[in-house]
Amino acid sequence: MKVFSLHFIAQPYGLDTASISASKPKRLTKVTSAEGPRINMSERSLSDWLSDAGDTLDDRGLEYGDPRHNLLRIYKIARLLGIQLRDPADVALLFIATKLSRMVESPEREDSYLDLIGYAAILGRCRFSTPEDWDDVESDSQS
Repeated sequence: MKVFSLHFIAQPYGLDTASISASKPKRLTKVTSAEGPRINMSERSLSDWLSDAGDTLDDRGLEYGDPRHNLLRIYKIARLLGIQLRDPADVALLFIATKLSRMVESPEREDSYLDLIGYAAILGRCRFSTPEDWDDVESDSQS
């Protein structure tokens, strides 16, 4: 099993890992309602984070449909633009990289953490699926 360090990921692209912020994240808080008390995000349980990420995935699914369709469309567009990706799951990796980059700049945004959990779940679903799991996606993603 390979262990991926930040240096391992950044080095092939000529990125200086020292330039990536290592500042301590700000304390996260969330207003539960307009009048409600503020909740310290570090006091939330892991199951709360996972539950909220699941709710976010459900909401995105209602708005955008099955994420595999979106990944396949983005994959096809990237290929047309000359961007070499191995498969649609690589798109999920790009989403994770984008989210991590944004989190360096704005570590206080709760939705970034929920999105990151969701993208990781989508990536896992894609990586551990069989080609047959994509049959319905291929035919539905022709647009």
